[in-house]
Amino acid sequence: VPRPEKLCRRQADMPRSAEPGAIPPLAKMVAGGTAGMIAKTCTSPFERIRILHQTGESLKGPIATFQQIVREEGVIGLWRGNSANCLRVFPSKAVLFSTNDMWKANLARLLGPNVSGLGFFSGSLAGMTASFVTYPLDYVRTRISGKLHTSGHPTSMVTVIVQTVTKEGVLGLYKGIGPTLAGALPYEGLKFGSYDVLKGRMPKSKDGNMTVTGKLICGGMAGSTAGFIMYPNDTVRRLLQMQEKGANMQYRSAAHCYVQVYKTQGI
Repeated sequence: VPRPEKLCRRQADMPRSAEPGAIPPLAKMVAGGTAGMIAKTCTSPFERIRILHQTGESLKGPIATFQQIVREEGVIGLWRGNSANCLRVFPSKAVLFSTNDMWKANLARLLGPNVSGLGFFSGSLAGMTASFVTYPLDYVRTRISGKLHTSGHPTSMVTVIVQTVTKEGVLGLYKGIGPTLAGALPYEGLKFGSYDVLKGRMPKSKDGNMTVTGKLICGGMAGSTAGFIMYPNDTVRRLLQMQEKGANMQYRSAAHCYVQVYKTQGI
């Protein structure tokens, strides 16, 4: 029979996933991916309007753009590109949630568990990892939903991929990857970092965990804060994704895109 001190040592060496009450990595990936798909499907009409404004396809107000989409494409047009988005969101959220814990554990071992900003750095690295892995799907989604259907723009994921690879090669599917990765670092860092800060200020239930309402408030505030701060970077990414390679390329790089948008449209 092992001595008590050996049992204690073994328990101390157990990984977090083996601790009672810990969520297995696979379950976390499935839960994170499913939650992301539900959230994106519910907010798809707002995302479609946002992308049309970012790409310059619609210069009207949100309500007028909403009416224009319904008039020209029908109600289903509000969800154009959502299939590609859900296909991207599931692996993206799954990779994000699973690698965030991995990065946090590795950074804690490297720098110490009490280092301030651990959530910021682990969230940033997880965001960059997820963005890189799923970027081609994000590109396809933007190409589908960034133009109105009446403009003759491709509306099929397969069509977009085939046309892009034929004209620009496989690297064409990674247009805008630079600002995307650069933006993922502060975006996910701000989101996870502010979530950890807000979580500590939320009331707890009897079992000591945060309530569902608290999670909704923390998640919403954290996502809104990060999204607002990093929004210009997202606009540049969409513009780079929408342009096609050739003599008529409007933007040579992300930096050039920032400058040109500022010159022509202001801040």
